[in-house]
Amino acid sequence: MFNPSIVEWIVGRFTSGKRAASIVGDLLELESQNGTLWFWLSLVRVVLALAWRRPLAFVAAFYAGTWAMGGFQRAIAGVHAQHRPPEYPWMLVFMVLCTAATILLSLLVYSAIRYGFSDRVTQLALAFAGLTTAVIYFWWLRAILVACIALSIYVTVASILSGERRRAATVLLVVLAIGFGGGLLAMYLGTQYQHFVYPGPMGDRELREHLSVIWMGFCTQLMWTWMMTATCSRMHYWRRGNQSLDSEIQRTSS
Repeated sequence: MFNPSIVEWIVGRFTSGKRAASIVGDLLELESQNGTLWFWLSLVRVVLALAWRRPLAFVAAFYAGTWAMGGFQRAIAGVHAQHRPPEYPWMLVFMVLCTAATILLSLLVYSAIRYGFSDRVTQLALAFAGLTTAVIYFWWLRAILVACIALSIYVTVASILSGERRRAATVLLVVLAIGFGGGLLAMYLGTQYQHFVYPGPMGDRELREHLSVIWMGFCTQLMWTWMMTATCSRMHYWRRGNQSLDSEIQRTSS
């Protein structure tokens, strides 16, 4: 005989506690007619229906961040970059901007899949990701640069004046802070492992001979994405007053 509270706890990881109790209660009422095997199969189906957004959003955010970091860096400092910013300190400023744009794009993809485009955090991430991307690719056009700066100030002020938007902006700021910290940690771990495996500059031949360096980079990228998405999930939970937003999405989609 199993403990119903444990089953409710499992379901409650993916929806609100009240809804988890209702789902488990309905399954328990039908268990006497359909059997224990039916109960557990139904429970698995319910969990999968509630949880599919999380892994999909994580994978999409991972690939979006990987693509964005490479694309932004090539646009600024790549061999074929048509417009390179001036050297120090502007190159450092643009590298920070590239990192911020990568974090914002990862957050946008994750939040859009998991919470939808009607979510305030998704809308803010979309606005700032678009503005930072426009600056990275068209920074030498003064009209676009001035327009992006003005729009960034407008969105920031609008976020401060509204209570709901202010909480969404707080989520965005915390994810950005964790993203920068996690990015530095991932870079440090990857660099230290590379120096441990091959103490010197690595080209294509050295990378082919030491594939573990590539796998280490893959793992650190996963860690970085997990830190950002986990922070986004926890901050969303806080923003909703410790109520799961997933449960609302499931109700509106059913």
